[in-house]
Amino acid sequence: MREQQGSGDVAGRRRGGVIRSLLGVERRLAEGNADAEGAVGVSSGKQPAAADGCGGEERKAVVRVVAADMPPALQRRAFRCARVELAAMPNFPRRLEPKRLALALKKEFDTAYGPAWHCIVGTSFGSYVTHARGGFLYFSVDKVYILLFRTAVEPSPH
Repeated sequence: MREQQGSGDVAGRRRGGVIRSLLGVERRLAEGNADAEGAVGVSSGKQPAAADGCGGEERKAVVRVVAADMPPALQRRAFRCARVELAAMPNFPRRLEPKRLALALKKEFDTAYGPAWHCIVGTSFGSYVTHARGGFLYFSVDKVYILLFRTAVEPSPH
């Protein structure tokens, strides 16, 4: 078990690195198509406007990894789940539903990888958690910070 400390209020600082290789953007970075801060543009799942002119343009969500101790495939699954859930929120980004997003990520990971996943979502929070090896991801999608981690579950001695 390892301990990690995270804080959702890190807008001015850049702790950890952006996982560019996870999203296949190294080529774009070499060509100079990414912003100066190294953020990764990822589609939010919102579709472009219809031909009749209703709706808005496709919006790119910025995904940043603050700290990770998790295999890349699991990280990609967490990014995808978060983007899909945020895109499904009718009033996002004006009104975030953090419990809804946390529940969706927890259920997704509990179902796919076994029990004892925990998720904290918000725009400003502090945490200090102990997690199982290979089961920690702290990232942001736009201005929403997400802490996803797994704890070891020991069977009861019945």
